[in-house]
Amino acid sequence: MAIALHGLAKADRAYVMYYDETNNIRRLHVRPDGLNAPEPQCFVIGGVAHTPPVRSLSLDELRDTLRIQKSAAELKLKHVAKGDFLELVDSARMETFLAWIKDEGFFIHFSVLDPLYWSIIDVVDSILGEHDEPALFVHHMGLKNDLYAVLRHDFDQTVALFQRYSYPNVGRERRPAFIADLLDLIQEREALLIPFNFMMLKGVMQIAKTLDSLPFLEDVEPNVLIDGFGPFFVERLCLLKNANHILDVEDVIREHLAGIEFCDGDDVLTHYRFAVSDDEPGIQIADILIGLIGKFFSFVCETSHDEILRTRDGLTAQQKRTLRLLSELCDRSVSENPVFTHYVLSLSDQQKASDLLGD
Repeated sequence: MAIALHGLAKADRAYVMYYDETNNIRRLHVRPDGLNAPEPQCFVIGGVAHTPPVRSLSLDELRDTLRIQKSAAELKLKHVAKGDFLELVDSARMETFLAWIKDEGFFIHFSVLDPLYWSIIDVVDSILGEHDEPALFVHHMGLKNDLYAVLRHDFDQTVALFQRYSYPNVGRERRPAFIADLLDLIQEREALLIPFNFMMLKGVMQIAKTLDSLPFLEDVEPNVLIDGFGPFFVERLCLLKNANHILDVEDVIREHLAGIEFCDGDDVLTHYRFAVSDDEPGIQIADILIGLIGKFFSFVCETSHDEILRTRDGLTAQQKRTLRLLSELCDRSVSENPVFTHYVLSLSDQQKASDLLGD
């Protein structure tokens, strides 16, 4: 379905793909005192990829160039740069690392998820799915973006809303009150949206008042916003069925995948394996890269558009060079195969990311 929806005509190509992850909080749920992770960062899985066959990778030259001590058993992000996102890209070592990836001919790949955005969009999907009006569905990304803008504006109040209705298990009896509260919030924060978008979102909520069901907000586990990130690994393994996927050992993910049999027609696929990063240079590369990308998207989601533009205008020469390399790697990889990048982010945050990279 993803291939058809997004026109991913090259998904069947074969690659060797190395993975690491960052910001895996494992579970996001609502407690009486708030979220178990009050400020969840963007979850990212991904790393580097190349065309077959499997290469014999050596990091000796890179380690020498970066002057990494021989006592370090493996390369980690902390060996290249430390600090927040802007500090990472202000590091000459990070520029050297990204230039090495480019010179080695690697593609980069990642799937990024904003947990808060993911937790909210079921509201729109429930309404549009139940209403079943194709002309309205074409606006689904904009509607999700606008609802997220409204609810993210004062997330403490949004968490209180979740607590009142055991979200996402709103249920049938409490559905009218839940929609009424959403409408009140949307009208209180009308100034956050342009007039047309406000009227569209308000109209969709009024449609919700007439529906008999909100499918994704009923008969689900109360107060559990995300029950694990295993499905996002499954999505990559299914989408890229002809790739050789080499994953960093993570016991929860390994247990999740162990209960799934991947098949292509009648053929059982054995196209992934877990490896210890000490033994897999490709995973060490992924660790550094995904650590950087995770901090990039978390910074973007936490920062207003105006501040993003001010940040871009005030970048140091070093930061500009590093970001230019990251942008070139993204462009080169997407040109090779659009399936290499996947975003579960609001449209506004995707635009902010593009603006910061200077695209």
